[in-house]
Amino acid sequence: MRNRYPALRPVVLIAAFLSSAAFVTGSPATAEDAEKAPESVSVFDKAELKVPAEFKRTQPASRIVQHEFKVGEGDSTARLTMMAAGGSVDANIKRWKGQFSGGDEADQKSEKMDIGKWTVHIVDVSGAYAERMGGGPFAGGKVVQRENYAMAGAILIEPEGRQFFIKMIGPADVVKANREKFVAMVKSIGQ
Repeated sequence: MRNRYPALRPVVLIAAFLSSAAFVTGSPATAEDAEKAPESVSVFDKAELKVPAEFKRTQPASRIVQHEFKVGEGDSTARLTMMAAGGSVDANIKRWKGQFSGGDEADQKSEKMDIGKWTVHIVDVSGAYAERMGGGPFAGGKVVQRENYAMAGAILIEPEGRQFFIKMIGPADVVKANREKFVAMVKSIGQ
């Protein structure tokens, strides 16, 4: 029997393939399921970070940022950024801490841990945050003081030595409320 519509055959085959590929990969069945599913972010094509579904992807505000997410709802949100970077771990932690003044001394801490083959430094800082508007972290630009802010940051170091930075900065209550999710995301690098 001859096919009456030979031009449609490739379209039908492609549609069948795509629908079966979506089924095989376990894609969420509904839009609601898709919203609840965590997103994965590749780090140097060596490992994946599982980003909590509550962290919503946004357009990076800077070209040096590879991935950016909004944490929290409404007017009170924190900015979560991810990017490859370099330099001394100690110098970067010192720079991050130097962006804050005041704050509760008990909230200013850092810890080092091994997660799988990765070395991870987690940094917590709070107080008044000196946010640079334009110019980047090492250049000039207007500085805006953000009172009662906090940062949960992480430096992930792969076995070959490359570094990946993750920083969640925003109102202290938002950062503290989402710190456990942040740390779980960082620790997912070893899974």
